[in-house]
Amino acid sequence: MEEEMSEEEIKKNALRSIKEFEMAWQEFFKDKPEPENDEEDKNQQEDFYNWYNNIRKQSDTGKTPAEMYEEIYGKVPPKNPNEQSRIINFDWDDEYNEDDYSEEGEIELDKAQEEASGVATEIFENSWKEIKREVEGTSKKEACRYSFILGFLNYMKIMDMQGKILEKEIKNMSKDDIEKIVNDFKDFGRRRENGD
Repeated sequence: MEEEMSEEEIKKNALRSIKEFEMAWQEFFKDKPEPENDEEDKNQQEDFYNWYNNIRKQSDTGKTPAEMYEEIYGKVPPKNPNEQSRIINFDWDDEYNEDDYSEEGEIELDKAQEEASGVATEIFENSWKEIKREVEGTSKKEACRYSFILGFLNYMKIMDMQGKILEKEIKNMSKDDIEKIVNDFKDFGRRRENGD
């Protein structure tokens, strides 16, 4: 059974992962030309993620993220694993649509997105000093990339913690209570699809 990490250990691992990712990104794209179109961009990114996850050895462990995953979980990693690891998931958003953005370039936010934005803002404020130190002297693109990755890793940490809390709560619930929650969730999804 996997040992639960302290918040400090999670943060150290996240920073180590970010630094490894940054080093790999610089190394891989150092002499690559800017992609000329979406297809070329997608191919470059797919090549990078494959190389990062399956070929490049991490500087601190001497193993690829895939090897580390297999060592921890005892199985070959799936394409985009859910378990906490250094594997970087990659999916191209084929459903991206410019029409989803308003004329001002901002996504229309519903209530859940507004709440998520508030959480993200709080994470950013709590991480700002560290981010500022880490991105000093880097380009805007590199600073944005670092901030995005740190935010994403914090999000994954929160989701992992929420998953563990939910798992504990579900163990104490009756079958009827679980069915009610599932049905409520399905109803919410249907209402959302219908614009209710």
